[in-house]
Amino acid sequence: MKQADHTPDKKVEKLDAPLMKKMIMAATLWLNKNQAEVDALNVFPVPDGDTGTNMYLTLLDAAREVENIEENEISRILEAFAKGSLMGARGNSGVILSQVFRGFANGARNKNTINTREFASALTEASKKAYKAVMKPVEGTILTVVREAAMAAEKEAEKTDDIRQLLEVTLLQAEQTLDRTPEMLKVLKDANVVDAGGRGFCLILEGYLRALRGDTALEQEIKMVGTAEKVKQLEPEKLEFAYCTEFLIKGNEIDLEIVRKNLDQYGDSLLVVGSTEVTKVHIHTNNPGKVLDHGVQHGRLSKIKIENMEEQTEERYSAVNHAVEEEQIPMEKDFGVVAVVAGDGLGEIFSSLGADELVTGGQSMNPSTQDLAEGCEKIPSERIIILPNNKNVIFAAEQVKEICDKEVHVLPSCSIPEGIAALMRINPEESLESVLQEMNNGLQEIKTGEVTFAVRDSNVNGMEIKEGDVIGLYGGELISVNNEVGKVALELLQEMVTEDDFLITIYRGEKISEEEGETIKEELAREFPDCDLELYPGNQPLYYLIISVE
Repeated sequence: MKQADHTPDKKVEKLDAPLMKKMIMAATLWLNKNQAEVDALNVFPVPDGDTGTNMYLTLLDAAREVENIEENEISRILEAFAKGSLMGARGNSGVILSQVFRGFANGARNKNTINTREFASALTEASKKAYKAVMKPVEGTILTVVREAAMAAEKEAEKTDDIRQLLEVTLLQAEQTLDRTPEMLKVLKDANVVDAGGRGFCLILEGYLRALRGDTALEQEIKMVGTAEKVKQLEPEKLEFAYCTEFLIKGNEIDLEIVRKNLDQYGDSLLVVGSTEVTKVHIHTNNPGKVLDHGVQHGRLSKIKIENMEEQTEERYSAVNHAVEEEQIPMEKDFGVVAVVAGDGLGEIFSSLGADELVTGGQSMNPSTQDLAEGCEKIPSERIIILPNNKNVIFAAEQVKEICDKEVHVLPSCSIPEGIAALMRINPEESLESVLQEMNNGLQEIKTGEVTFAVRDSNVNGMEIKEGDVIGLYGGELISVNNEVGKVALELLQEMVTEDDFLITIYRGEKISEEEGETIKEELAREFPDCDLELYPGNQPLYYLIISVE
């Protein structure tokens, strides 16, 4: 098959496989060069502006998939592009982008080349597919930008057979629509930004066009480097408390606060949740016998599990080192749990509560659909529960159902405290359906606060914010601005705590020392004497404190 002449000064009447590959690589590199600009288009000035990063990494995985295709049909290139983008989709923006590519591939199915009319038709299919993928489409987002760009392409395709001219008009319309997004969405107007996802899409179109124009700056080979950060195993160490002890208390009128106060003296990582009839206890201790003695004072004990964590760690390392040689076959589980976590302290908490696989991720570092699918595959169970623990990971987690052969359930946990609350509700004696219901109930009974820093000057809810200020968020809403972490935590809790609440749990980030954390805990304990206060080293990045109230 003779390839088309792609000399820059000649009209391009058809796109073939080699040229489409070139356009994809150019778009990937161009988005990478402008990634920081897109990241900065964030409504709130918090350090989670990762739309550009998510879109680039999604595009990069898609480009990698295309690199492996040698066929000359453009439909095969686009199918690979769609598949790679789905596997690599990160965050809401990445998932929507993957749907755009999938729709475009559907529109070009079984074609060796595509002309202007076919390109425009495929872009229209891309827009339709993206709208269908979103449960509640919102205008003023990338959805609007793609739709209006497709409409312009359809009109221009009636006038020209030059793909370059078609893309110029399409890009111009996309940019004009992008400029109008603040008029469609108040949050964009208040933050004085355009839609980040829409801007990312414009950059992709621009990358396509630059390739067609023969931009020599984009001719360089894209470096296909590894991007997925994996959870690092911790080195074996001497633990202060060696025994992870868990059990259920079954009785009548169990007082959870008294149980917690009685057990607090015997270790750390204490979690007591449940109801007055069934209470679940988890603690790291050196005296599991004394813990059980106290527990039995409140009712009948069941599902008792005591594990030596030091031995467990050594065995885990041995298993990792020799699993391949010895062909170890893990025992089948009724169901497994994949949790998205950032910070080794939080990772230890989730593992101790029963999460089978941890995937590194969270604010500014959303895992891909493939990362989550790989976590599911590692668990010896055909039924998996995914805890995204971040609203921007839920959409990508839902896509795992399409690429994983296992039965996957996504519990829509939007924060670390919600994920912990959900894990604490698992009763292995119950059916999976009942477990999922209980875990969902756990999400509803927890309140989440976050203390972080502003990444740019802004004005939100009438509050003047300067870059570097300490800010407090409650349920995603900006509550406090100050220059001290402790003061923001106090103002945040004054908004969060009601007379019915009894427990405040604080997870300190990697930038807060143990001494600083204890000082903040003591100050808050004086302000909220009716609540128990617990402090754990989460070691999470970006967020000074993550706070839960129940």
